[in-house]
Amino acid sequence: MSRVCEYMSDQIFSISQDKYAYEAIDKMYENKVSTLLVRDGGKYVGIITKTDWMFLFLKGESDTNEIKVSSLMTEIENTIDASQSVTEAGDIVEQKRVRHIPVTSEGKVVGMFSVKDLEKYYLELHRLTKF
Repeated sequence: MSRVCEYMSDQIFSISQDKYAYEAIDKMYENKVSTLLVRDGGKYVGIITKTDWMFLFLKGESDTNEIKVSSLMTEIENTIDASQSVTEAGDIVEQKRVRHIPVTSEGKVVGMFSVKDLEKYYLELHRLTKF
């Protein structure tokens, strides 16, 4: 059984909830990522994704210089332990309709698991399967 820790990214990109949306967009672009964890002091409290800020434009609220990260973020509701199976992560993705899940170990965030990680797992599984 494959575990989340084998497929997750251990790089964590984050931003303070007090920053502005344009700063989050810049950070995502600079690091070539589509999600940032949102910090309140030393604690992760939310997630902001490129989809979140794209909705700003669709809603006509495109002034990213005035909108705070805290008003765009989604509070962290789902996490997965690094030792859990990739299948369990897939269940969370499907049931909760999320694309990114913070990964924890001993209660501390140690990485991110994304739909891309899930795709990688299933592609590798498919290559190992003989038809």
